[in-house]
Amino acid sequence: MLKWCIIGSGDVIKRLVQDSLNIKNKSKVECILSDDLTQAKDFAKKHNIKDVLLKSEKNIKKIINNSDINSIYIATPPNSHLFYISKFCKTKKNIVSEKPLVTNKKELARLKTLLKKYKFNLFTCFYRRYLKKFIFIKELLNKKILGKILYFDIKYFHDEKTHPTAKIIKGKPIPWRFVKKISGGGNVVDMGVHAIDLVEFMIGKIKKISSFKTNKMNLYKVEDICVINFELKNKILGQSSWCSVSNNKKDEFSIYGSKASIHFTMNMGEDEKITIYKDGKKKIRSFKMIQPLHKNMLKYFVNRLEQNNKKNRYEIRNDGLVNSYLISLI
Repeated sequence: MLKWCIIGSGDVIKRLVQDSLNIKNKSKVECILSDDLTQAKDFAKKHNIKDVLLKSEKNIKKIINNSDINSIYIATPPNSHLFYISKFCKTKKNIVSEKPLVTNKKELARLKTLLKKYKFNLFTCFYRRYLKKFIFIKELLNKKILGKILYFDIKYFHDEKTHPTAKIIKGKPIPWRFVKKISGGGNVVDMGVHAIDLVEFMIGKIKKISSFKTNKMNLYKVEDICVINFELKNKILGQSSWCSVSNNKKDEFSIYGSKASIHFTMNMGEDEKITIYKDGKKKIRSFKMIQPLHKNMLKYFVNRLEQNNKKNRYEIRNDGLVNSYLISLI
């Protein structure tokens, strides 16, 4: 059975994880480690978690030495991910971490060294590839419904007041997602990584990537506009553009084929649609999104980690190239 310590008690835990790690006879959250005890205690009470620990070296050692806890969920901002991975990997505890795993090239090199030396399970939370909507699109592409895939295009535009999780509000501190030393970059690092992961999941492995970025409005010290060009190993080309200071909202991922094209959104709502244009006709397919959005992914992770523990093997999921390419952009 997997017994978890969750590190962090903020937005990701409350909005996306909730009680998804509690699965009868398979998985249970034993404790929370947080620098906000009030927030952590409230979450623990709501989900029947027995231990709440204040973040400290002493309590980190307590978790390291607790042989009952065999799995760690890191739900803190990206600048602390490598710190916690390096603490727990030596005990070979399973580690699930929010994305991106690291915030710069130096950290990425260190992470690769740790993986090679300690051989531990490391899963990264690219949860969208586990949602029915994106699995359905991947199946359509595999069935050649679009014919030969020719090109893909991603656009995500919004203004500073309509960011889904990090609105810029006058008189309030800049959200950590736009503070480079905490997040590693701007909106591409925070949200664009999901699109980059879906390119690899649905269309093909990336061969080459290049980016152009700028900061036009100086609301913060990371890029507010970024354009990325892709060349995939299967020769498919694509382009993506993010603008966090646009007065025109747009959220569209388009894939063009020799017989048809498909169009869908990246940002999650309750009722999701995909549109297929083929032979001059439009077909729409709707999906009800399962809440919380991490649920399918975490169920899959629990099953994989249980198998790995029984067979004494380790596995790295959704890591490597996606994180490497992301770091090359920032």
